Amino acid sequence: MQGGGIAGAAGGWVLGTFALYLVVLIGIGLWASRFMDSVGDYVIGGRQIGPVVTGFSERASEMSGWLTLGVPADAYGTGIMAFLNGLGMIPADLFAWAGIAKRLRKYTELVRSVTLPTFFETRLGDDTGAVKAVSAVVLMLFEGGYVGAQIVAAGTLLQILTGIEPWIGIVGGGVIVIGYTFLGGYFAVAWSDYFQGAIILAAFIVLPVLAFADMGLPFEAVAAAAGDSATSITAGMAGWTAVFGVISYAAIGLGVPGNPHIMVRFMGIDKVRNVRLAALVAQLFMFVAYIGAALVGLYAIATFGDGALADPDNAMPRLTLELLPGAVAGIVLAAALAAMMSSADSQLLVATSAVVEDVYHGFLDRDATQKELVRYSRYVTFGLGAASVAFAFIAQDTPIYTLVLDYAWGGLGAAIGPTVIATLWWKRVTAKGSVASMLVGTTTMVLWTQLSTVLGWVGAMPPESSAFWYGLVTVYGLFPAFILSTLTLVVVSLLTEPPENVDEHFDAFDKPLSAIVSADDTAGTPEYVADGGTSVDDVGAAEATDTSPKVLTEADNIRAHVAASGYWEDDD
Repeated sequence: MQGGGIAGAAGGWVLGTFALYLVVLIGIGLWASRFMDSVGDYVIGGRQIGPVVTGFSERASEMSGWLTLGVPADAYGTGIMAFLNGLGMIPADLFAWAGIAKRLRKYTELVRSVTLPTFFETRLGDDTGAVKAVSAVVLMLFEGGYVGAQIVAAGTLLQILTGIEPWIGIVGGGVIVIGYTFLGGYFAVAWSDYFQGAIILAAFIVLPVLAFADMGLPFEAVAAAAGDSATSITAGMAGWTAVFGVISYAAIGLGVPGNPHIMVRFMGIDKVRNVRLAALVAQLFMFVAYIGAALVGLYAIATFGDGALADPDNAMPRLTLELLPGAVAGIVLAAALAAMMSSADSQLLVATSAVVEDVYHGFLDRDATQKELVRYSRYVTFGLGAASVAFAFIAQDTPIYTLVLDYAWGGLGAAIGPTVIATLWWKRVTAKGSVASMLVGTTTMVLWTQLSTVLGWVGAMPPESSAFWYGLVTVYGLFPAFILSTLTLVVVSLLTEPPENVDEHFDAFDKPLSAIVSADDTAGTPEYVADGGTSVDDVGAAEATDTSPKVLTEADNIRAHVAASGYWEDDD
C-alpha cells in the first residue's frame, strides 16, 4: 500500500465490492463461452443480442473513464461549460442509430461480414486487399492503445481510492478483461457492458439527487465559490476563443461513426426492427449520464470549493465518499472501474477481430474452420491483452484523456468514420478513396495533436492575443482531421473508378431482409440469409426454418435460418 487513499475506511468496501464485481464478470465469461460455435458468435454474438442489452452496451462501451472521471473533472475545472460534452456526443450518437445502424446491420449480413474491414472490402469491390489491410492495421493500433489507456485509468483510480500500488490495479484489471473476453467473446462483452452500464447509470442518478436533497441546485454556490465564469456556458471566454472552445466539444461526436466498438453493436443486434428500441435505451442512458456526470462536478465545487481538490479527477470519488456511507460508496465507486472495464473489453474484441478475421482469415488461411478461428481468436485476445497491459505500464504517467481523446478516439474517428458513412450512403465511393482517407485522417489526427508543441519548439506558436489562429491551432484535432479525411475520400473517389453492382446492394436498404431471400433456391437455402426472415420454397411459399443452435462452417455466415413469418413487416 502507498499510505492509504482518499477512500479511507471505505477503501475496504471499494476493494470488496470490486472483487465481487470481477467474480460476476468471470461468471459471465464462463456462461457465454457455451455459445462460441463460430467466429461470428465470438465477434458479434451471432447477431443474437437483444435491444436493451445492445443499447446499454453501446453506451457503456464508449463512455469509459471519460464519463465517470473526466466529465466531473471537466465540470469541476470549467463549470457549466462541461454540459457541452454532450453537445457533440448526443446528436452524433442519435445520427449513428438513425442513419447507420439499420443499414450496417442489414448490409453486413447481406455481404456476410462480421468485421468492418471485411465489410469495406466487399462493399467497395476491392480485390487488392488494400482496404482490408489498411483498416485492419488502423484498428489494431488505435484499439490496442485504447485498451491500454483504460487499464491505466483503472490502476490509477484504484491507487487514488485505496493507496494500492498502480501495478496491482493494472495487472488485476488486465487479467479480468482478458479473462472474460477470452472465454465469452461478444456475448460476455455485451452482457458485462449491460451489467456495468446499469451501475454507471445508477451512480449518476443517485449522486445528483442526494446532493440536490442536501443543498438544492448548485449554480449559486458554484458562482460564489468559483466566480461568474463557472456559470457561463463558454467559461467566460468570448470571440474566437469561445467559438473554437465550443467546436472542440462538438467535434468529440465526430468520433462516433469511426469507433468500431460502437459500430459492432449495430452489427450484433438480433433484429433490425429492434434498432429503434435499442436507440431509445442508448439515448436515454446518454442523456441522463452526461447531465448527471456534469452535475457531480458542479456539486463538488459547491461542496469542497474551487481549487480545493489538487486533482480534479477526484471530484466524483470525493463527492461519493462525502454523500454516501462506506458500503454504498464502495458500490458506486465500482461504477467508475466498471466504465473503464466496459470500454477495454469492447476495444480488445475489435482488435482481436482485426487480427483473426481480417488478417489471418482474410489473407493467410481462407479455409480455416470456425472452431480454428474461435480458438485463434482466444489466443490473439490473450496476446493483445498482454501487450496492452505492457503498454499500460509504459504509459501509466500519461494523462488518460490524452491517450483516449487525442489518439484512440480521435484517430479512429478521423480514419474510419468517413468510410463507414460513405459506404452506406454514397454509391460513388471507391476503395482508393477509402484508403487515402484513412491515411490522411490518421496522419492529420496524430500531427495536429502535436502541432502546438512543434510550433512552440520553432517559435512559431501564435500568441493567445491572436484569438483566431491560436484557437485554430489548439482546436481538438478530430475537427480538422475529420474534415480533411472526408475531403480526401470525396476527391479521390471522384477521380477513380467506382465498384460495380452497387445499385442492387443499395436497393436492399429500403426492403426487409425477408424480401431479398432468393425464391430460386430449391434446396431451401437462400442466396441471402435473413436472420429474421423465412426461407422460400420452390413454389413461392414461405416456410419456417430451423432455429436450433449449430456449428457454422462458412467464415462470414453468421446464422442461416430463423423462424417467424412476418418478422420484418414493421421494419421500415
